[in-house]
Amino acid sequence: MDAIVYESNTGFTERYANLLAEKLNKPAYSAKEAASRLEKGAEVIYLGWVMANQVCGLKKAARRWNVKAAGAVGLYPVSEANTNVLIAKNKPDFPLFYLRGGLDYSKLKGMKKKLILMIRDNLIRENDPQNEDFIKTLTNGGCFVSEENLTALLAFALML
Repeated sequence: MDAIVYESNTGFTERYANLLAEKLNKPAYSAKEAASRLEKGAEVIYLGWVMANQVCGLKKAARRWNVKAAGAVGLYPVSEANTNVLIAKNKPDFPLFYLRGGLDYSKLKGMKKKLILMIRDNLIRENDPQNEDFIKTLTNGGCFVSEENLTALLAFALML
């Protein structure tokens, strides 16, 4: 494997990419940097942020490089159901791992910020006690990036 390639919107995906790169002793490049630094077909692990269940930049990365695994960084809590939705929507032909990122309203603008607030307001109206922690995150923001969250992806990467 040659490198970690990532596309980050608010910095959480970049943090995961740098943690993974450190653990694997490989370079981490933004997708823009990687386009000029890596040969077409290079073996990479790709990490991208999630919007509307799409892993941003994943399809483009898979056309350019040999993606061995992907990390989808999103805000939803980690669950098998959430991961399965991402797999069904993105249809990767390599393993996809879900990593909970975070929310920093100071880095969001326009429609992205409005969309998250609309989701929060809809969850509040549903009044489902199972959503209380998620509503708190959508209200206050937060960071869930940790080395522990990389365990499954790192174990897979070490087998490459």
